[in-house]
Amino acid sequence: MNTIRFKEANCKNCYKCIRSCPVKAISFNNDQAQIMEDSCILCGNCLKVCPQNAKSVVDEIEKVKRFIEKKYKVYASIAPSFTAAFNTKSAKAIYNAIKKLGFAYIEETAIGAAKVSQEYEKLISNGKMKNIISTACPVIVLLAEKYYPEVLEYLAPVVSPMIAHAKIMKKLYGDDIKVVFIGPCLAKKEEYKDGENEKFIDAVITFEELQRWMDTEGISLIDEDEEEGSEKLNARFYPLVGGILKTIENKEKSNYRFISIDGIENCMKTFEAIKNGRAFGYFIEMNSCYGGCINGPCINNDDYSYINAMDKVLNYIEKANKVENISKFDIEIDLHKEFFNKMKCNDIPDEKTIRSILRKIGKFKKEDELNCGACGYSSCREKAIAVYNNKANLHMCLPYMREKAESLSNIIINSSPNAILALNRELYIHEANNAAYRIFNIENINLVGKNVYDFFDCPDFAIVKDTEKNILNQKYHYEKFDVTVEQSIIYVKDQDAIIIIMKDITKEEKSNKQLNKVRSETVEIAQKVIEKQMRVAQEIASLLGETTAETKVALTKLKDIIVTEMGEEI
Repeated sequence: MNTIRFKEANCKNCYKCIRSCPVKAISFNNDQAQIMEDSCILCGNCLKVCPQNAKSVVDEIEKVKRFIEKKYKVYASIAPSFTAAFNTKSAKAIYNAIKKLGFAYIEETAIGAAKVSQEYEKLISNGKMKNIISTACPVIVLLAEKYYPEVLEYLAPVVSPMIAHAKIMKKLYGDDIKVVFIGPCLAKKEEYKDGENEKFIDAVITFEELQRWMDTEGISLIDEDEEEGSEKLNARFYPLVGGILKTIENKEKSNYRFISIDGIENCMKTFEAIKNGRAFGYFIEMNSCYGGCINGPCINNDDYSYINAMDKVLNYIEKANKVENISKFDIEIDLHKEFFNKMKCNDIPDEKTIRSILRKIGKFKKEDELNCGACGYSSCREKAIAVYNNKANLHMCLPYMREKAESLSNIIINSSPNAILALNRELYIHEANNAAYRIFNIENINLVGKNVYDFFDCPDFAIVKDTEKNILNQKYHYEKFDVTVEQSIIYVKDQDAIIIIMKDITKEEKSNKQLNKVRSETVEIAQKVIEKQMRVAQEIASLLGETTAETKVALTKLKDIIVTEMGEEI
């Protein structure tokens, strides 16, 4: 089961998650993002950047509740970054809240961290490893196992503080207790399921989940005075950058150079240097999160800021309760850790195949490869390889899809025989198609950026702007250009724009005027014939009276028909 789950309905194909993923462990199929479990290192970047909340962490609160309901003794191991995760200055307030949820006992994971540091000191003293990479971070371990197996020999073969502390708790308090780790890291949910440690850790919940649980139960954090123990615990520095190094004694007597590296990109660069033989003699502390564990992916404090988080942890280290009877944790436990090559190689297509894929998204030559990274991949070639391996879709290329959409839109608009103008709210011309220039014979003038009334005097534009109501299929004659159009003026509410579509009917109008002129002349001729006929009729009324009357009726009907037709068309 994936530790990170996707809500398909929420995914909007923004590709923000894959842009943030340092190892590109997210594929897109059927327009939905999917975690590739074999490739994921559980850094949590995709969770932090997703604007649609389309991803969530597998929640183990119900599992812990069942332990409590079944009357198990549930012990909490809480990561030393806890003071940065909650709106309180009191560790005791957090402890009391956890106990109210049903936990029998709480200890700091820093107790396990102290044991881990002792193992690091032994490795340093031994001096056999060319480099020693120390980390409490399962993301760094997954990164090495899945992507940099060449550096596995340099990973300190020591379990994490979480596992060390769980082993201590099981040995001191009994194998029948349930140990629940509480921390800022979702990768811990995967770490304890590695086949070696499931008998020591029974569940992992994040600080976010703990806060949600407390909110559901109506439990608030109430600051209380701390109780002082007898001995200070330096391992509480672990969640800070350089925290491991602060716990190592006698560094000056070592032949190693001690450095701390945070941020997964920096860690990857360091792995590359070690892999390529460009780094020797280092003891390296690594944290995948910039700023260390106090900046973990599952800290969701509304008042969170990095500087305040660091200040709270430092203040806690300096002033908080000391550990009572720390010597009781000085017991023999196995802290050895094995690492495994889990690298899964992608198929790399030949150059011909890569070029074929690139051509499908309009990249015919090197200059077409923009390498903009909008799809989430650092280069067009890298994305083409992802397409070949069914990790990515062709249409993930945003510049290509935009160009295609704009090109298709332009083809449609510029293929129209009608003039089309797009105006902004102030009636300035934003777009004009080819037909607009042709119909009004203004090919030498650029309409874009000009006010529509600089060229076209129709008052309907202002009416549509003011009323936001369309005026459709109205005839209008632009005297300046001697052009008559049938035009529709459309208000587009979403874009607060006005679209004008003009059909050129100038020829039809002129043809109709010519026809009306002929008809008018015909009427005049008919009238003259009638008048002449009447004069003749008066002279020879006695002989042609009946015939004259019939002729008059016929010509009058002809005239009336012509006048009626002219009236209908005018």
